Amino acid sequence: MSCPTTFGIVPQSRSRHRRVQGFTLVELMVVIGVIAIMAAILLPALNKGKEQGKGTACRNNMKQIALGFLMYAEDNEEFLPWPGGLPDRSITSKQYESDWCFGGQNTLDPNLSSTWEVPGFGFNAECGSVFPYVLSQPRMEYDSDFKESYGVYRCPSSSRLGEALRVNYSANGWLDPGKPFGVTGKVSPRGVMTTAVIDPARKIMLVNEEPTRFTLSPAFAPGNLNRRAQLHLGRANVAFIDGHMEAIQSSRFQLMQGQDSDIYFNCGR
Repeated sequence: MSCPTTFGIVPQSRSRHRRVQGFTLVELMVVIGVIAIMAAILLPALNKGKEQGKGTACRNNMKQIALGFLMYAEDNEEFLPWPGGLPDRSITSKQYESDWCFGGQNTLDPNLSSTWEVPGFGFNAECGSVFPYVLSQPRMEYDSDFKESYGVYRCPSSSRLGEALRVNYSANGWLDPGKPFGVTGKVSPRGVMTTAVIDPARKIMLVNEEPTRFTLSPAFAPGNLNRRAQLHLGRANVAFIDGHMEAIQSSRFQLMQGQDSDIYFNCGR
């Protein structure tokens, strides 16, 4: 006997579907909290690693320029290039053609970005005496409209002003003829000879300067508190006359440019 058929009724499926559940609000808040904690832990470490990389790149740039100084000296009877002095001196006088870098300005306000594109603003590495030794390119004539920059003369941590200045490193201001040199103060008018430098491993050649304080000249004069070093995680990059590099604690560098300036800047002491 056949079973009766019920019309109009859909048979119920024997398979039961499981209901898929999403995250509850509490679970989402817990996940977000964990992510926030991980970000708070990891981001400082990532930023620190990034800045360490920039500091290393900066030291590599300075190392290349320092070698350019020494190669220049080899080709010029051991006389080091001049550091530069008053703004524009190397532009207006042939006497200063030995300056390692041209430029500098005291009539334009570096805090106004509108002045950054004005002709003559910034420094002209391509006109300096060490340029051929640093980049193996011919030295150029000064052009106030020239705005091209070269990565080796730039600190990766410098600001937009640093980009506009085009050079972020300055030479020991006491490498200039007539500056402090030993007890007698005597030095050849051609400059300081590498062979006359006492303890070159302690005598500063280059400083990585902070851009807002580095607009007058490409020479770092010790004792001038208005000029200071660019810091990488609290350390200043410095190149020495023997060619080696150091990342120096900011507090120590303040002493080096202050009460200990004779030890680290005066090549005759």
